[in-house]
Amino acid sequence: MKKPLVPAVLSVALLLSLAGCTNTAAAPAPSAMPDGTYTAEMDDASAEAAYGWRDRLVVEYKDGALVSAVFDSYDADGNKKSETTPETYPMDPAPADWIPELSDNILKAGGTAEIDGVTGATIASNNARAMMQAILDSGVAGETVVVSEPTAG
Repeated sequence: MKKPLVPAVLSVALLLSLAGCTNTAAAPAPSAMPDGTYTAEMDDASAEAAYGWRDRLVVEYKDGALVSAVFDSYDADGNKKSETTPETYPMDPAPADWIPELSDNILKAGGTAEIDGVTGATIASNNARAMMQAILDSGVAGETVVVSEPTAG
């Protein structure tokens, strides 16, 4: 009589031990956005604007998924920071290196504001997160959302 009970007890014990192995803290799924191109840029009070640059993020959604992300900074003449030279904009790392990396990180975040920052570009990384969140919260395809300075993070 005890033999049929042993496998049943062992099975229950095994199932209970496996139940603790599931990952219940999965990342939230990004919300589906209507297809289109969304743009956000930092306002005049942002830290980068104080140095003559305005950060801008342009993302594109297709079939509800993020398919492209381009982050860059522009001066008053429309010049891109990513195209500056070490002589005209001495920074380590060079903008030509970290701006494409930040754009890639935005795309890898899959349509969330959980964007990995880039070492040496803290302000731009924080701005990218704030702009992506603004797009998710109130972005309208074809229009530009203007974003205030993000809180330090």
